[in-house]
Amino acid sequence: MKFRIIGIIFLGILWACHSGRESVERDSGVDVIRFDRHLFALDHEFPDIQSLDARDSVFFRLYVEGILQLGKADNPELPELLSLFLQDSIILEVYDSVALRYPDMISQEKELVEAFRNYAYYFPGKPIPAVYTYISGFNQSVVVDSNFIGISLDNYLGEDCVFYKMLATPIPRYITRRMTEREIVRDALYGWLNAEYPFRPRRLDLLSGIIYQGKIMYLLEKLLPDYEQERLFGYTPEQLEWCRNSEESIWEFMVDNEYLFENQQMLFRKYLNEAPFSSGMPQESPGKAVVWCGYQIVREYLRKKDCTLQELMEEQDYHKILRGAAYRP
Repeated sequence: MKFRIIGIIFLGILWACHSGRESVERDSGVDVIRFDRHLFALDHEFPDIQSLDARDSVFFRLYVEGILQLGKADNPELPELLSLFLQDSIILEVYDSVALRYPDMISQEKELVEAFRNYAYYFPGKPIPAVYTYISGFNQSVVVDSNFIGISLDNYLGEDCVFYKMLATPIPRYITRRMTEREIVRDALYGWLNAEYPFRPRRLDLLSGIIYQGKIMYLLEKLLPDYEQERLFGYTPEQLEWCRNSEESIWEFMVDNEYLFENQQMLFRKYLNEAPFSSGMPQESPGKAVVWCGYQIVREYLRKKDCTLQELMEEQDYHKILRGAAYRP
């Protein structure tokens, strides 16, 4: 089974123009399926794997093999292995916390329906995924397949959740501040867009990575037009203000250090992964501050070129986008 795991919180993603609007005739409904409830409703000592597989077969194999990593879904020992997970005292506490915080997903479902209505408008004919919620044991926050998005609700229990402090490697504050219910839809869409429009640059360098992530942020803004920019980018209001005031300085820093045309993995990790601040910049900066410049480049490119969002997302020549934008911060 082909799938892609997007670790929004724990595994930073390295690569990871119409005017006016019309009513969307295409069905853009989104089903949010509470796989977490289906799983924990099983007998914990003798889980009926067949009934779960029959009900959620699309997601079940990925969950068992890719998320919990219990081996093959047809392994005869799987019921016993799954039973150990379902009876684990910490996991049971985690599930209770999830059930209490998320008795329903009504608000998230409304946001997802609206976002995919916008997606269907800009990308007619593209599939609309189902959405599964699950308990991962604090592993991947978002998983993406060609037909669905999976969301690990135990990674959205609030920035002060005690479990995050109990892990062998406690999660840093700059990450836990975004492990809240407000981030679920944004993270799910971010993961979906990275999977639907993967990074396949004509030239592999940091500049291409910056503009690619700028494309993702620009499209995310189109899908979630009611979100404040700091929420879209994962910045604090103060960090967003810093980026607005420091755009020229960010770009000059990258140019002066001759980073833009480099393809070192270290630079990708430094500037396109989550971090408390951007390396070499003031501590007031957010991690991934360079993505603000990538987003501005994309905006300028679309302002100057007759280009649809579909054409933008399919364009993999990022140097062409930079030239077309004639970017001058």
